[in-house]
Amino acid sequence: MQTYVMYFVGVEPFRQGFWQCVEPADSICLSARKSIGHSACHLAPDVWDWTNRGQSIASEWDLVCGNAWKLHLVHAAFFAGCIIGVTTFAALSQHLGRKKVLGLSAILAGLSGLASAAAPAYWWYMGLRVCSGAAAASMTLAARALAIEPIGPTWRGMAGVASCFFTILGGLVTILIAFLVPSWRAVSFLAAVPCIMYPALLPSLYESSSWLLSVGRKGEAIAGLAAIASANKTHLPDLPLGNSTAARAEQKGMLVMLRHARLRKRLLIMLAVSACASQVYFGVSLSLQDMAGAVYVNQAAGFAIESAGCALALLVMTRLGCRVTVAYSILQGGTACLLCALTSGGLQRVWALAGRFGAASAVSLAQLYLAELLSSDVQHAALAAAAQASQLGAMAAPALMMLTQLPSAASVPFFVWGPTAVVAGLLLWLLPDTLGASIPTSVQDMGEALSSARRLKIKWPRWPGVRQLFKNKNQSSQWTRLNDIDPDQE
Repeated sequence: MQTYVMYFVGVEPFRQGFWQCVEPADSICLSARKSIGHSACHLAPDVWDWTNRGQSIASEWDLVCGNAWKLHLVHAAFFAGCIIGVTTFAALSQHLGRKKVLGLSAILAGLSGLASAAAPAYWWYMGLRVCSGAAAASMTLAARALAIEPIGPTWRGMAGVASCFFTILGGLVTILIAFLVPSWRAVSFLAAVPCIMYPALLPSLYESSSWLLSVGRKGEAIAGLAAIASANKTHLPDLPLGNSTAARAEQKGMLVMLRHARLRKRLLIMLAVSACASQVYFGVSLSLQDMAGAVYVNQAAGFAIESAGCALALLVMTRLGCRVTVAYSILQGGTACLLCALTSGGLQRVWALAGRFGAASAVSLAQLYLAELLSSDVQHAALAAAAQASQLGAMAAPALMMLTQLPSAASVPFFVWGPTAVVAGLLLWLLPDTLGASIPTSVQDMGEALSSARRLKIKWPRWPGVRQLFKNKNQSSQWTRLNDIDPDQE
């Protein structure tokens, strides 16, 4: 909710009609209200006024016309805080555990949200949004870790993708709050209240068993897993738990991946995919508030289409694998951005929703595919880097939107988001398909597996048709075996 607040506290006031003419008979002013964009920038300040200054930070602090770039700067600052939060979580979670980090992040998110609701000036508000971004990113990662780490490897990927539905639910609740209470301060306040209350639920959560094992608290890890199994009316298998302390000691950093040619290629391509997918997702989401139609309807339609995208991604992922799903998704998002740049009005809104459909699927699956591409001993460092790349792409989206204030530059962001996403989608076909493949334990195991394969030139895979989704499981496995040549081989 802290992320989605930006769609409503910074709504563009001219396009939403939050202003009126001082003189009802002023023909020039009335003509401006009926024009495309409903802008009053070319009018004298004394001939028009806001109907309700408190509906948006743009109207309260006059972030319009020549100062409109400051509105996008606030959104970019929030994602800059997210980068700080991702980095902080990676460090604190290894020492304090996921549960404590989740509680601390929720409190910080709530306090910074409440403080931003009472911000006296623009620069105060921007600083508090940086704090909110850091807390929100750390809170999201901690909650996802607590939800996914107790799940076995068979269902872990699907659970990670399914978690996007809870994110969508938070967005829909934010829309309802903004619709019922059309005041940016009230929306900020009400979105922060659940964060303050959330730590009360922590006693009902179990600490991550992976983290407990890594710090030598094996008894607590077994007790937590047994309680979860009992709640699911089952029991733990009679198998010994792995030595997570040794596994943690064997974790390798970024330098190992950068020295290894194949790992370096896989990592850099997936970092670009994560950044481009996040850039398209937040770019088109923020652009919806400037397009034709009410902002509440546009965002509700966006979340509805996003839920459909995540559901379809789950279906396609289980049949065709992550590479095909991510590639199709980000290519669709990039193509839709290019079409947004070439259209306007209601048709532009349709293409923006189509872009959000694809980008949401790509964002939810990119890190899962990255984990399948790498060995276990480098996954932690790679996923942390991917999370930072994703937030960097998100920060670039509102930063590029500052260019829309220049003459004849309204479509420039779409012309940047579109081609970069298409290129990222095409680069994915340089990576191997991981459907049904096992994850190597170490970089050495990965190197041995690759060196034992035949040396072939890159062979581009056949793109599966729609009918492939409806084939039976045996046919799908046969298709995978016929296309199991690793394009990553040299």
